[in-house]
Amino acid sequence: MRIGIFGGSFNPVHYGHVAVARAAVEDLGLDRLLVVPASTSPFKAIGKKPEFFSRLEAVSAAFREIPGAEVDLREIRRGGISYAIDTVSEIAAENPDAELFFIVGEDSLAGLPMWKDYDRLAKLCTFKAYARTPESSTRIRELFDRGGVVENPDAKIVRTVRDGLARKGWFCPCRLAKAREYFCPCEEFLAQLADDGYRGFCHCRLYLKK
Repeated sequence: MRIGIFGGSFNPVHYGHVAVARAAVEDLGLDRLLVVPASTSPFKAIGKKPEFFSRLEAVSAAFREIPGAEVDLREIRRGGISYAIDTVSEIAAENPDAELFFIVGEDSLAGLPMWKDYDRLAKLCTFKAYARTPESSTRIRELFDRGGVVENPDAKIVRTVRDGLARKGWFCPCRLAKAREYFCPCEEFLAQLADDGYRGFCHCRLYLKK
């Protein structure tokens, strides 16, 4: 049994996460891929930021069609700071005959020795790194913060858009036909957020850049 462990804040989940998960399943021949949303990352302090939609519902929808993928809520249930060593130790104990792979971004490799109980962790699993895409959650949040983005104050529009997202399994309705795994905010709005001269709504009118 080959089990992959893919942890992270997934706040928000986006195409890059899904692409990494697909690559890991194929490259490593995984029988199972455990997607583990963190309760609180020891390396990220997430304050009151704009929320695109329910994080756990979005994560479940994102990885639904990847063979062998399942959302594992142990860190959410555990609460507090989420350390990889705690999660991997539990999974190893539950699956004593399995070969474990921990999926990380290439930018995390240099910092691995700083992780809690890294030497013990490295004996329990094999690390596999993948390149991150430009649409990382950190980049999206930086653009939102810099652009002064707020949710549309029109409750009727917000409700209509969110109802549409729910019907489409939390995939942006207007992007669904173009790319099954594309989440809001879309490429167009990312470009608008990066443009210091742009003011206005995103394409679905859910968010406004002031």
